[in-house]
Amino acid sequence: MCPQAAGGGRTAGSKAHNICRLLTRRAHGFYTRDAGVAHRKNLGLLRKIICQEGTKFKNVWTTHSASPIAYERGRIYLDNYQCCISSIAQEPRVLYQKPKCSKSEKIEDALLLECPLGEMLPSASDYKSSLIVLTVQNWLLRLSADSGEILEKIYLAGSCCKFRYLSWDTPQEVLVVKSAQNKLPAAAQQADIQQSVLFYLAVFQVLPLSFIGMLEINKKIFGNSVTDVAVSNGILIVMHSMGLVRLYNFQAISEQFMEQPFDLGHEFNWNGQVGVVGKYPFGLPCNIKIT
Repeated sequence: MCPQAAGGGRTAGSKAHNICRLLTRRAHGFYTRDAGVAHRKNLGLLRKIICQEGTKFKNVWTTHSASPIAYERGRIYLDNYQCCISSIAQEPRVLYQKPKCSKSEKIEDALLLECPLGEMLPSASDYKSSLIVLTVQNWLLRLSADSGEILEKIYLAGSCCKFRYLSWDTPQEVLVVKSAQNKLPAAAQQADIQQSVLFYLAVFQVLPLSFIGMLEINKKIFGNSVTDVAVSNGILIVMHSMGLVRLYNFQAISEQFMEQPFDLGHEFNWNGQVGVVGKYPFGLPCNIKIT
């Protein structure tokens, strides 16, 4: 029940109605300072404009792509991010067209990266938009959004896992790279060998790109029913087969279980391996070990 205002007539009743509406919206997860509120309002305005009976559309440009077409802030990506087209002008124009790549160079996922405001960055290229892409061979690349030029190149890991997905923990600040679910070869499954490590997560601070840490999602720690995992807004989200979701403080985990911090480009000696962090063939150490 909503509180009723005593006296005050229509104004008090209106206030009570607004309070009820606010409480209802909060119960459904809507907050006035939520970053998604402005986005929802803008989409609502766009829908009203598009759906007006008097609105007429003119076909100004047509294209086709063998792979899914992606769109990021005024840029259209075709042919698995090999072709970038600017949609800001009256008629779209090609920003760059990269040569056809081999299957080993195929891009699995991508995110657009904008430079932070009010911060001094080490390179002039950091102040321009760039595209973070993940290749099938576990390379994390930062490309110029305007030319496709490779600005940074990080090798994630060897054959122990296949990284497949990119997402934001904190938008434009903390990047998460997630592996596909580890599966044993058919021969090992027939021999009834159990796979304990399901996923790997590599976490980076962006611009300048720096390595925070890598951790594994192990059934021995999180349980046999784990089906998926994500990191968002500082929360490690672990999903289970019975419809259960468990939430953990990711910062507390990284602080408590970080065995040793590592910097990209620096030499390391880790579990008998000597190499350079983020370089082939060693990649990144799994330095967050939950016990």
